[in-house]
Amino acid sequence: MAKLTDTMIRGLKPGNKRSESLDAGGSLLIKCGKGKRPIKTYYFRDRSNGNDITVKLGTTDTLRSLIEAREAGRDMAKMSAEVSDLKFKLKEEKRETKEAEVKAIRERLRLDNLGTLAQLCEVYRDKMAAEDKSSYAKVYAALKRYVLNPYPHLAIKKANLITADDMKMVLRAMFDRGITTTINRTRGDLHAAFNVGLTYDHDITIQRTDNLCFDISSNPVAKVKKIKQFERALKRFLNPEELRIVWDSCEEYMNPVYASLLKIMVCTGYHPAELMRLTIDDIQSEDKAIYMTKTKSGVPNLIPLNRFAWSEIQNRIANTDSSGLLFPSRVSNPKGDIYSRVSVLSNQVADMRTHLLIEAFTPRDIRRTVKTLMGKAGITKEMRDRIQNHAVSDVSDKHYDQYEYMPEKRAAMKTWERWLAKHVIEPKIEQSKVVPITG
Repeated sequence: MAKLTDTMIRGLKPGNKRSESLDAGGSLLIKCGKGKRPIKTYYFRDRSNGNDITVKLGTTDTLRSLIEAREAGRDMAKMSAEVSDLKFKLKEEKRETKEAEVKAIRERLRLDNLGTLAQLCEVYRDKMAAEDKSSYAKVYAALKRYVLNPYPHLAIKKANLITADDMKMVLRAMFDRGITTTINRTRGDLHAAFNVGLTYDHDITIQRTDNLCFDISSNPVAKVKKIKQFERALKRFLNPEELRIVWDSCEEYMNPVYASLLKIMVCTGYHPAELMRLTIDDIQSEDKAIYMTKTKSGVPNLIPLNRFAWSEIQNRIANTDSSGLLFPSRVSNPKGDIYSRVSVLSNQVADMRTHLLIEAFTPRDIRRTVKTLMGKAGITKEMRDRIQNHAVSDVSDKHYDQYEYMPEKRAAMKTWERWLAKHVIEPKIEQSKVVPITG
């Protein structure tokens, strides 16, 4: 079999072919196609040892010289000698090449869709909103104020490239400005946002439709510890005498709506934000109870009302407006940010405090007060937790116990009613019921 030459190849007529033996085995074959512009194509062919293999190497356009064609043929001959099935090997290589290309395209798309820190904060906000967390707007506004707006270069940085040093810089700047408690809140919000980002790529319940992804493998905020000295020790609770002063004074110094709200807090121990969401539909008149569907823990709670709380609820029902809220706001959007409305209660309480000769307290201290004094009244911690809807960690309670404990709650609230009457609301009346012992 004569060696191929450039002259032979140039003179090859349409439909004809020529070949030469290769030192590594097999042969190099060139065929000239048919048509007006016939294409000349190189092949590797091996018919030794029972084989009948023909593999395309390229055309005279892709293999521009005979030297290149021979080199490609030798490489194919070596491969044929090393494997038992050359065609299978080539198919596998082609499949792997295609998979690599698809993978590369996916990786390119993934990199193009990697979310920024700003987008991560948005996803966190949207997740909170979807879970009906009323603080979602407040949290997002704080993240914008302390993180995204002051540091635009971090806002547009890919979230998976954010480092612990980036987070430390943000919090350090707040520290240097004299910000205290808010540092830990901001740190907590950032930590929670990155925890959402850790699972976002595989969480079908929160993924957006724009192919957004984060590829976050660790939480950069975890290394930046919260500052314990800025954590307020919340231990303030009112004693019975202080609570009596507040009960007697709130109607004089507070707006009637918020005075009523404060009294119901004393009677139930409920969180003010939970009470502010109440509508007429949440009141079960037949049972004289509140069915709270939107609670801080996310678990609905049915709670009976004592006579003092029921009196306030009836008053609120009689004075409700078109919003249906038992505690409507005077602002234009009564169903707006609930925490802004809670701040109004705080301001009202602060104003009342200036007229009272007792130690300073806030509305949130009332909840702690009720929990503490209920214990003094003889109500068990378990029942106090159930009345105030504090989260339970026991597996049985969380997943299997759907009993609402209404009789037990009613008995506990009756005990609390008697204790309030005796020590806070009607002490003089209760004392008058005591029959003096005569000699």
